[in-house]
Amino acid sequence: MKTRTFLVYSDPCHAWVKVSIAFLTEVVGLQWRQHFTCFSYERGAYVYLEEDQDARTLIDWCRAAGIEPVFKEGSSSNRPSRIRSYALFAPC
Repeated sequence: MKTRTFLVYSDPCHAWVKVSIAFLTEVVGLQWRQHFTCFSYERGAYVYLEEDQDARTLIDWCRAAGIEPVFKEGSSSNRPSRIRSYALFAPC
């Protein structure tokens, strides 16, 4: 099984996994948005999947595609993350 590394960003209340939209399209398909909740964020070519349900969904899709996800700390803060100012994710 191959691996894929994802960066995790966190603040005192929550954490998010940064994932490229291109990767989600490749692994999940063109309708990838319908598999995630509106509790995540997006900016540019990336989505920031919330740590509870959406990160679990990502793990399941990766493993189904033969990819073992690896998580590495991107940054953490003791203040609210700037990710909270990004556009809310809009599922289909």
